Amino acid sequence: MKRNNFPKSVLLLLVAGLLMTSLPPIVDRHFPLPDLLRGFLGGLGLTLEVIALVKMQRLRKNAKCTEIKPV
Repeated sequence: MKRNNFPKSVLLLLVAGLLMTSLPPIVDRHFPLPDLLRGFLGGLGLTLEVIALVKMQRLRKNAKCTEIKPV
């Protein structure tokens, strides 16, 4: 299995998106949030996740194979 090492900026975008998507329902249990704020945070989190996935795909596509082929 090939292991891809992604830059920290891409991983930071992905983690921030996951947190922004998953935290509003948890926080809303204890503190009531307005629908506007909940929707904004959820949408922003999904947007960050999609941006990170697009960057990962581009990096994966641009990566050159450095495998040595037998002659």
